[in-house]
Amino acid sequence: MSPQPNHYDVVIIGAGLAGCATARALRDADPTGTRRILLVDKCTDVHPQFSGEFIHPRGAEILDKLGFYAPLVQAGAVDVDGFLAFEHADAQPVELDYADVPNRRPRGLAVHHKTLVRTLRGELRRAGDVELREGWSLIELVRSDSGSICGVVLSGPDKTRHTLTCDLVVGADGKNSSVRKLAGISDEGRETIGFTAGVSVTDATLTRDTYAHVMLGAWGPVLAYPIQNEADGTVTTRVTLDLPKELPAKGAALKDHLLEAYVPFLPAPLSTQVAEAIRRHPGNLYMAPTVDLPAPAAIQPGLALVGDAGGCSHPITASGMTMGLRDAETLGEEARRRAAAPRGEPWLDGAALRRYRTQHDRYVPTRQALASAIYEAFRGEREGSRAIRRALFEYWGSGRSARSRSMALLSCSEGRPSVFLAEYFKTARHALSSSLVPQHARRFPVADRVRRARGAAALAKDKLGLVAAVMWAQVRPSWMPHASR
Repeated sequence: MSPQPNHYDVVIIGAGLAGCATARALRDADPTGTRRILLVDKCTDVHPQFSGEFIHPRGAEILDKLGFYAPLVQAGAVDVDGFLAFEHADAQPVELDYADVPNRRPRGLAVHHKTLVRTLRGELRRAGDVELREGWSLIELVRSDSGSICGVVLSGPDKTRHTLTCDLVVGADGKNSSVRKLAGISDEGRETIGFTAGVSVTDATLTRDTYAHVMLGAWGPVLAYPIQNEADGTVTTRVTLDLPKELPAKGAALKDHLLEAYVPFLPAPLSTQVAEAIRRHPGNLYMAPTVDLPAPAAIQPGLALVGDAGGCSHPITASGMTMGLRDAETLGEEARRRAAAPRGEPWLDGAALRRYRTQHDRYVPTRQALASAIYEAFRGEREGSRAIRRALFEYWGSGRSARSRSMALLSCSEGRPSVFLAEYFKTARHALSSSLVPQHARRFPVADRVRRARGAAALAKDKLGLVAAVMWAQVRPSWMPHASR
């Protein structure tokens, strides 16, 4: 039976990192090369909004398997060795090395977002085995009489409507996913918790040239990491500043606020370079909302969500892009299992999508719980969170094995619930015990020590429900039905 000209095995909406990676993973899972895969994006070039640029080693490994890693490095992407965490500007930083995580790739990858998307799309065009349509927008999802999604209605560059049928729609269109909305998947729990401002610095003076620097002390964390080896030999460093939901200023006034309220908390001479970059930045700074979206239902009959469309959290752990790549890899593995599925049957059938969701629901909640806990500790807004932050730095300073265990979780290399739970309670216990240790007897009376301990205990208790949800997501038997969401 010859294929219908307007029928595809898979239609992917969104040609960013998650969408391009999913397209390549599915193509690699089709040894005959006969499956029709369509990748659609509403932008003819890179999306204009400020987006992620940091990928952990687990994600870099997937990029390598998909054949994207070498082209990205050739285009200027930077290999990164880990994180340096500064409790304050004058503190000795804690070095968190990827190489300390045993049996894992020792380096991640950072890359300018425009370089990333243009390179991935260019590689797909060169291969020619995935159909890429840029400047096309999703208008509707088509459903069969049984309610399954069986097609899409797209608007082309000339605004003409085109109806295509397919066996699977993949939503890879980010935290504001049109696919998710049109499918009627609930955004319950979604919250804009703040904003991230970004600025570029040329040849920034970093303590370690190939590390991401996390600097605390201002209202929110400041991150700095190299993103581009330029053709002229210079290096572009991205600096991001975490801002509250209610912005203290806008436009040009926001630059003045950052110069007064954030730059003084950065170590010199980086502080001077960031200040100059803020002053010289033309127009308003790059801005993006920080969204917390608890993982929604990642599948429906005929539909799967990948990347931020399937849940996102604060970017403090820099895990969003790696999670999107893991989603792409998991879908590719399920497609490979069904490589011999006969024509007339969906390539990724209901059982394959349920297996995908089981895996997605095990690693995404862990990422979200870690981001929430780390961000609250790094902000240090409450007495308890400041105690947890101090304890976390003391724990990291206690030895290489402690840093290795934490880094395995933060870099998405470790997924065992036992490790997650053990690390969580070690830090909480350390915070409680250190709160009760008298440091200056006259200036730190018993009442104050008890107040600190109560704050740490309250924060730990607040997170127990989140921890329990993560544990259940990871150990829940695959045959047990999910709660409806």
